[in-house]
Amino acid sequence: MAQGPEGDRDDHRRMNKEKIEALAVAYITEQLELTPDEAGKFWPVFNKLREKRHDLERKKKALIREMEAKIDTMSNSEATNYVSEITDLDNQIHASSYEQNNAEIIKIIGAKRFLKLMKAEMDFRKKMLKEYKERRGRGRP
Repeated sequence: MAQGPEGDRDDHRRMNKEKIEALAVAYITEQLELTPDEAGKFWPVFNKLREKRHDLERKKKALIREMEAKIDTMSNSEATNYVSEITDLDNQIHASSYEQNNAEIIKIIGAKRFLKLMKAEMDFRKKMLKEYKERRGRGRP
């Protein structure tokens, strides 16, 4: 069965996401100088915590889309509920990003390499954004 343009686009996005994730794993592993044993302990914990954060971010985006669709017709009470739910999700995202993650990851790689991890994540995002902008500047989508 042939795929339409939407299916092709979704496949392309999925491949790009997988490629970027593989590049991130390689970059972070190199920057942290993880041994195979450390990598075997680090990546499952890191991925689990990252997925938890992504789930919360997806919930927040869905809630905001829902709110945007209803904003002109909602009551003040409904608006207050949305503010409360969005704030709660923001707090959960922040907590999942720092408190629990720090302790679990520091147990595996230590505090100094945890700081290197923070820097490596920021550097990788900057690098990917720069490459994306350069591609866009050359006329590629």
